[in-house]
Amino acid sequence: MPPPTTVDELLDRVRRSGIVSATRLERFLSAQRAAGHTPATPADLLGRLAAAGLITRFHAEKLAAGKYRGFQLGSYLVLDQIGSGGMGQVYLAEHVNLRRLVALKVLPPQAFEDAVSRERFFREARAAGALDHPNVVRVFDLCQDGKLLFLVMEYVDGVSLQAVVGRHGPLPVGAACHYARQVAFGLQHAHDLGMVHRDIKPANLLLDRAGVVKILDLGLVRSEADADSGLTNRVDGKTILGTADYLAPEQAVDSSKVDIRADLYSLGATLYFLLAGRPLFPDGRTAQKLVWQQIKEPDPVDRVRPGVPPGLTAVVHRLLAKKPAGRYQTPAEVFDALAPFVPEELPPPDPAWLPNPSGRAAFARPAGRAAGSASRVVEAAMRGASSATRPGLGAGSPTVAEADEVTLTAPERPGADLLPVPGDTERVVIRDTRPATPLPPDPAPPPTAARAADPTAVITALSVALVLALLGIVVLLIRG
Repeated sequence: MPPPTTVDELLDRVRRSGIVSATRLERFLSAQRAAGHTPATPADLLGRLAAAGLITRFHAEKLAAGKYRGFQLGSYLVLDQIGSGGMGQVYLAEHVNLRRLVALKVLPPQAFEDAVSRERFFREARAAGALDHPNVVRVFDLCQDGKLLFLVMEYVDGVSLQAVVGRHGPLPVGAACHYARQVAFGLQHAHDLGMVHRDIKPANLLLDRAGVVKILDLGLVRSEADADSGLTNRVDGKTILGTADYLAPEQAVDSSKVDIRADLYSLGATLYFLLAGRPLFPDGRTAQKLVWQQIKEPDPVDRVRPGVPPGLTAVVHRLLAKKPAGRYQTPAEVFDALAPFVPEELPPPDPAWLPNPSGRAAFARPAGRAAGSASRVVEAAMRGASSATRPGLGAGSPTVAEADEVTLTAPERPGADLLPVPGDTERVVIRDTRPATPLPPDPAPPPTAARAADPTAVITALSVALVLALLGIVVLLIRG
């Protein structure tokens, strides 16, 4: 439909969109009239609706363009487009009844016709559905409606490490190592289940406000179970999968046969980026970088950034060994190797790293939000896990929070004029939508001094002891 030119036309679009219930909309309009602030233009009305938290900027842009269909997928109202990648668009959505936030990853309808894209999407859903770890983004459901496939995923209120470094420069050494350890923690869980991510990079690592890092995007995951069935070869063939700046040398040769050590190379390249503020080879085209990953050594990270401890430089460059046998062999080994470089007390992420929220999304609550400091929960789990005492760091690890699993049943067909929206196919960047919540202080430890005993408890204990003694005497007399 053409863009609305009058307030009445815009109101008609808003009512037909289903974004705002009729009751809430009429209450809002009545309040505006009572205050003498009747909107004069469509732009004025959209601004007031957004300021009141009834719509988002995403809604305003679409409504101003004349679009009103496709804002709802089943039980979810789409609030914003928060990312895009090779496997589809990612939307922030709110459950209509629970008012909780999730992320919806939508496969473009045209990709449904492509057997490879469709199978990779299913494979991502199966892989992510099998993982349950505080450092991996969870998938709750996979839905299909005609030629539309979408994943219902955990929404992470945070920002990618790619965006943090790109905007604010290299991270503090302790923070970089702490975040890399969390990635190793999550990768060990995947490794225990026979999975290789194959696309570890800063853009696929999300940092939330509590300091928890979550691994995103399992679209290129390789499973040992799939390898046994030949699925990896059929789907991937000889295609080079991954991102050139973080691609292991052997992955550029044959992506279908790599193991967890390829992820460790990518983790090393990621840690190098977090410390140096640039990738291993900042210049050159993609083809050149793929060759350099095979034959060229990057500049030592402590030369690029003076002050990086020599021991940490050794860890990074062991991760970046050209041959898999020269690297650490499991994420658990990396987890332990980075431990000396993480301080006992680490502050939460700088608030400047995370953008300010706005609009309706700021009033919704993400599913799976942890009570208290989520980073402390993860840190406690990490400190309690050691490859020296337990082979797998991820198996049986505590989760940050239990997120509600919501199944979409009989979703309505979205309008073709809204979902999906074409976007960049290279990077995934998640933006925040909610203000930071102050963390409650730790409870005060109990006093160490001896406390006076409760008289009632003392009397009760003596009475019980006396009764037991009398019973013992009776038993002896009977036996005698």
